[in-house]
Amino acid sequence: MKNTITIVVVAAIVAVGAGFLGFSFASNQSIPSQSFVTSAMMNGHIQLVVTDPDGQIKGYRQTDNAITTRAENCVAKLLFKGPSTGAVAGNTYGCQGAINNPFAYIAVGTGTTGETNTLTDLTTELATSGLTRALGTVTITNSTTGGTGSSNAAVSITKAFSVSGTQTVTEAGLFNETAASGTDSMFARKLFTGVAVANGDTLTVTWTINIGNTTSIN
Repeated sequence: MKNTITIVVVAAIVAVGAGFLGFSFASNQSIPSQSFVTSAMMNGHIQLVVTDPDGQIKGYRQTDNAITTRAENCVAKLLFKGPSTGAVAGNTYGCQGAINNPFAYIAVGTGTTGETNTLTDLTTELATSGLTRALGTVTITNSTTGGTGSSNAAVSITKAFSVSGTQTVTEAGLFNETAASGTDSMFARKLFTGVAVANGDTLTVTWTINIGNTTSIN
C-alpha cells in the first residue's frame, strides 16, 4: 500500500513538474512581430481613343486587364536570368524566346474569345488597315516612397495607329515581338466592346502597367 502511494505521489510530482516546465518554455518563446512588406504585384489598364481626321473623338474604351500567366514567367526569366523556360512539354506557358525586346509592342484584333490568363495570343490579330502590330512609346514613372507607401512604379506604352481601312476592333494585346511568331510572348490581353475605325481615323492605344504598392503580411 505504501509503495502504491509513493508511486502516485512521484507521478503527480513528475506531472506537475512537466506541466510547469512546459508552461515555462512556452512563456519564454519569442513571437516574431508581423511586418508589412511591399509585394511586387502588377496590374494593367488599357485606354483606346478613336479620332477622326478633324481630331474629333468618335470612340473611346478604357478598362483594367489581367497579366497573363506567360507574362509572370517572363518576368521571372528577365529578373533572374535562369535557364530557358520556353513553352515545352509540361510547361505550356513558359516564357518564349531570348527576351531581347521590351514588352512594348501593341497589337489589336477582331477576335471575341473570352478572357483567360492562359491565352498566349490574340484570337484574330489584325495585320491590315494600318493596324499591324507596332512598337509603342514607353514612359516610366518611378515609385517615390517604396515600402508600404502610396506610390507605385508605372509603365505607359502608347501607339497611335493611322487607320487606312474599315475595321471593328474588339481586342488588344501587349507583346515583345514585332509579329506573331514562335518566339513572341503576350504580356497582357483585353477584350472589349467593339470600336469602329475607318480610313483616315487615328486609333491611339495606351497601355499602363502598375508595379507595386500592394502590401502583404509576413
